[in-house]
Amino acid sequence: MRDTQKITLIAILILLLSQAFMIVLVANSFEKIHVASELARYTVPQKDFKRQLEGALRFGKTLDNLLGMDKLIARSADSYDDLTNIVVFSAYGDVLYSLHPVDQFPAFLDFPPGELGKTITLADPLLDARETPQTYQIAMPLFGPGQSWMGGESPSVLAGTVVFAFSKQNIRDGVRLFWQQRLLYGLAISAVAALALFLLLRQVREKDMTALRRKIFFRVLLVTILAQIAFSGLSAHQFHHDHVRVLTERVEAQLDLLRQEVERVLARGISLERVSRMDEYLLDILENNPEVARLDLQDAQGAYLAQGQIQGQPQGQTQARPQGQTQARPPGETGRPSLFLSAADLTIVLPVTGPDPDIQVGSLRATLNAKTLHAVLWKILLDSLTVALIASLFIVEQIYFLVSRIRERPEKNRPPNTERENLDTLLLARFAAFAFLFAFALPVSFVPLQMRELYAPMWGLPKDLVLGLPISLEMLCALLASLVAGATADRRGWRPPFLAGVLVTAAGLFFCSQADNGLQYILARGVCGLGYGLSWMSLQTFLFTQSTPSTRAQGSSHFVAGIFSGHICGTALGGMLAERLGFSAVFLVGAILMTCSLALFFLFMRRIPDQAVQSSPALVEPRALLRYLTHRNTFALIFCCVIPFSICQVGLLFFATPLYLNQLGVNQSDIGRVLMIYGLSVVYLAPQISKIVDRRERKTPFIVAGGLVGGLGLALLTTHQGFVAVMAAIFLLGVASSIGSSAQTAFALKSRATQELGPGKAMAIQRSMDKLGQMLGPILLGLLMSGVSIAQGLVVLGLGYMLLSGLFLVLARERGADG
Repeated sequence: MRDTQKITLIAILILLLSQAFMIVLVANSFEKIHVASELARYTVPQKDFKRQLEGALRFGKTLDNLLGMDKLIARSADSYDDLTNIVVFSAYGDVLYSLHPVDQFPAFLDFPPGELGKTITLADPLLDARETPQTYQIAMPLFGPGQSWMGGESPSVLAGTVVFAFSKQNIRDGVRLFWQQRLLYGLAISAVAALALFLLLRQVREKDMTALRRKIFFRVLLVTILAQIAFSGLSAHQFHHDHVRVLTERVEAQLDLLRQEVERVLARGISLERVSRMDEYLLDILENNPEVARLDLQDAQGAYLAQGQIQGQPQGQTQARPQGQTQARPPGETGRPSLFLSAADLTIVLPVTGPDPDIQVGSLRATLNAKTLHAVLWKILLDSLTVALIASLFIVEQIYFLVSRIRERPEKNRPPNTERENLDTLLLARFAAFAFLFAFALPVSFVPLQMRELYAPMWGLPKDLVLGLPISLEMLCALLASLVAGATADRRGWRPPFLAGVLVTAAGLFFCSQADNGLQYILARGVCGLGYGLSWMSLQTFLFTQSTPSTRAQGSSHFVAGIFSGHICGTALGGMLAERLGFSAVFLVGAILMTCSLALFFLFMRRIPDQAVQSSPALVEPRALLRYLTHRNTFALIFCCVIPFSICQVGLLFFATPLYLNQLGVNQSDIGRVLMIYGLSVVYLAPQISKIVDRRERKTPFIVAGGLVGGLGLALLTTHQGFVAVMAAIFLLGVASSIGSSAQTAFALKSRATQELGPGKAMAIQRSMDKLGQMLGPILLGLLMSGVSIAQGLVVLGLGYMLLSGLFLVLARERGADG
């Protein structure tokens, strides 16, 4: 009845592709934390160098007149085997001292991120770590005492900056080993999952096609998701231990430097309890190591001679204890160990010896801050969850494709299930949309940010308006291309505009990667819009010409789900790649993937009969267009719902959110993750809501409800702003799209005006109006931002959307198919 072996092989191929996708995303996400953790270990000798310089500055010496700097720099350089330079700058940026000539071994005090390197976030906020093509560089401020207006000392002031530059080779070798370990984990888990999948699919014996597809879908999904969870859990567990190990080694190195100084003092005959300024040393280590909760100096009997600990908001607090005073457990809460760590893992002890190296006279004890470690662990788990969401969408699209290709062999006396066959055909539009949007959406999270980097004053326009021009021109070109594609598809079929759209979009993405000024970039985004409009409208025509009244709403919801699944995966992956490779490289990757998406067409869609409407004219007559747009229901739908929603959608998602979150200091991968929220709500809510819409005769209540919910999300920014408020606004806008999108389509298709004009042309006009709204979104918001803040501009758009949704309820008249 069916080829079980073929199904099994395709299912295993889906598993392997999904696992490879997961491995790349997880390893890329964890790699940033891995590099930051390794770099933090490099700062130990640098912090000791800083402490010695600041000690000299406290005695009244000036940074440009310190003796013995050559020896101090050389001694610090001996702590590394991959150091390229050490440079000390004045507070004004002048070079005062260096290990090697700066012109031969650069060590940059300051440069714009993205121009000569990218920023790496470290736990210590005083550290500025950058990655250049050849080196990692860490800049650390030097503070000295200032003078008050009465002549006394004032709080510390910036005296200069010290920059250590390292070769990338050692850390890159560690990163390579890091990737190899994740690859081995992935291969082992994939092998076990493939075997489980093979055994499960061999047992499928259902004769009913619907039951068979359901069983195959859930079995493949279950095994694949379990494999993803196993890989993510194992990676998170291993990475957490690796992070703690590196942290432990760093703290041990810091304590070892302190121990060496203490032992040098003890070698002069001074007893341990008489060593001076120990509280200052402990406090200094605490302030420069936020992962450490407390430090103690104990004598041989366990008495606390000096103690420093973090309490509440201050960076650190120290206190001294007289000799002989002991207690079972030092005061202060350090947090409970995590699920992956024991209390012993949080404690580091180094022995201190006196003049006789064989006799221990005390010990230095450090207790790690479990709360800080928990925060790192939660970040790891959050990254894993984000990647799992992206991978699950990738998996679901592949499995949907698998089950839709399972065909029932014809048997006598059994009528074919035409509705199911029709829905299988419509699902191809979902897969084509997913592949196209996956490539197209890679740069979505940084389109206005790239324009900001290329910005130059243009035609006397406000800067905020210029930043929105790439998106606006893209949407305008998509609007024009949609009109052409709709008429062409009605006359010649959907294939020519689809193929042209894919190739034009790939060219536009390539041109974006090569643009070196704002005008070139704006025009390149316009080319992308032309390709998008051609392909998107041709797939719409494919959907509506191939569908039946009973499958139209489900086909539309699947199509929308494919669009947003592609947007989610592409946007999130593009944000991650942008942090790693830069903006231009992501455009190139998108162009390559866009070209590869043609494989789906040639393998599966080329042979589908093209139901072109040969008798319809290529273009809409102006009188017919005017009659269509002035029809009561059409006017209300387009100008009160379609255009306002599109203005809010593009204004919030693709223009305001990247700029706003970038101002808040949110990194690029997190911006991509925030944009996922919109698509996730559409992917999981829209198909379920569309079933309710299909069963209800009246569509107006759904359309109005969608407008009120979406407008409310933006209006809430009146009272709440910041990262969480933007997430809430995006989520509510996604809910609004889920409620209103399929209802708008069904409402328009049963309208008498649509039937008279023709579904292909009517849908082309409606989608063109959608693009008109998307074009206006950045322009209107950019104009608003010239006088108010981004949040206030979004509030104005949201309130306007809610008012127009109420107007639609007044204007629309829904009377069955004659609306």
